[in-house]
Amino acid sequence: MKIKYKILHVILLVVGSAITGCYKDDSTLDTIPVNTVEISDPANLTQIVKFQGDSLKLKPTLSQSLGSRIDELEFKWIYYQNNGSISLASPRFEVSNEYELKIAISNEYVLGEPYVFRLEVKDKKAGVASYINYNVLIGNKYGVGWLILEDKAGAGDLSFIFNDYTAEHQVYTSRNTAVLRGPRKLEITPFPVGDEISATGKRLYILADQGSQEYNYLTMVKKFDYSFLFFKAPASINPTVMTWTSQYTYSGVRSPSLGIAINGGKLHSNLVGGFPGIKKWGDVAQNPQKNQNYDLAPFVVGGTTFPAVVYDNLDKRFYHVQAYNPSPVAGTLEPFPTGTTSNVSNPAIFDMNNVGMTMIFQDSTEVLHEYNAIMKSEDNLPYMLRYKTVNTTTAPIITIQKLLMNAPDILSYSAAAASTTSPSLYYAKGNIIRRYETSSNTVLETYSFPANETVTAMKYARYSQGGQGSKLVVATWNGTVGKVYFFTTGPTGAMGSYTNVVGGFAKIVDLAYKY
Repeated sequence: MKIKYKILHVILLVVGSAITGCYKDDSTLDTIPVNTVEISDPANLTQIVKFQGDSLKLKPTLSQSLGSRIDELEFKWIYYQNNGSISLASPRFEVSNEYELKIAISNEYVLGEPYVFRLEVKDKKAGVASYINYNVLIGNKYGVGWLILEDKAGAGDLSFIFNDYTAEHQVYTSRNTAVLRGPRKLEITPFPVGDEISATGKRLYILADQGSQEYNYLTMVKKFDYSFLFFKAPASINPTVMTWTSQYTYSGVRSPSLGIAINGGKLHSNLVGGFPGIKKWGDVAQNPQKNQNYDLAPFVVGGTTFPAVVYDNLDKRFYHVQAYNPSPVAGTLEPFPTGTTSNVSNPAIFDMNNVGMTMIFQDSTEVLHEYNAIMKSEDNLPYMLRYKTVNTTTAPIITIQKLLMNAPDILSYSAAAASTTSPSLYYAKGNIIRRYETSSNTVLETYSFPANETVTAMKYARYSQGGQGSKLVVATWNGTVGKVYFFTTGPTGAMGSYTNVVGGFAKIVDLAYKY
């Protein structure tokens, strides 16, 4: 009984010591109060959004039970990724031992990822620690806006125009060490691609004289060389197209069906979902004659029935692409099936398998899955061929119209873009833009830039900036400075005067709307 009483007495003493928040000094029989620290900050109640390149500064308020004793406190800041798909054992990294955290958000922090920044405050003497967590999201300021590809005396660079029409320059050179020689074209997929080479997501390619590279869509940091994207790299590198077509839409989201790369006029295809494992571009496709004697124009379109359609400027005809053929292991160029195209005497109809003209431009129309191909005839006349990439049993013929164009200077245009909301085709020569209406076969409107400015690139964006309506975006060059002009097009496609202009660029060779 005495033994039980003594054990109970010891337990009560231990509990009592813990509750009092005091500890015993070895030199006396007195107890000394323990300093406790409370940490507070309204900023830790909400998510903090920071962009790469920003500074993160955090300094919570400290309240100590024994007064201000900063010199007797130890500080330790750590951070870790807080993505729900990542294990709770995500690595912890120590970044500072100061009371106030001051760090730069470098490229090491992943765009779009949530992080926890935790401060530990410990009393050196008592060893008691307190904590506070901050939730920080690494935002992507390059998420929505215009990506600009520039040529600086043969070397490429990127700039970005934000929705408030401010610009940031040297985006490429600030993030990549390799020089981009002879920049040609931007290729952006507006839907996520799952090729299993890297994580599923949108794809960004920059085409250049000696190849192209894939870049991280969010950070614009180089991921892969051009050759790496092929099972067997082309012997000669001369890219003009590297893109993905979409055949279907699921729950309102477009999905990729076929990758198309045109290199030196030859086609390479990439079939998503056709087989397990990594998908890369295959070998050179063959034409129906089982050879590679063709020269494709730098345009590709697709639809539900025909996932990819290309044009051969050597045999002067259209092909649709069969994504995979076991021998050789590549896609093939296929003629259009009987019953889908026509060569009847009606001049408004043409034969997809026997056109006889050279393609100089192609783009979307105001009707989904319908396209206008601008052609040059053997006698140097401009024609517009309209066709669709979807057919049905009730409407099997995909050719729609063949029209001799009343469009001055279209055969020598420097840049062009088609509206997807009105029957308008915009094209430029020198410092002049014309708006050609495809339905009436007339030029309805022209706009002249200063005489020393030449139009170098042009794009149309259906998705507006700041809710201001669809945009025609035009780049010019005066020999010294590049500019980007924004026109808000109305329901009829009318340009009017530009609404905004942004300057300070090198020579712009291409631009693309990123969203």
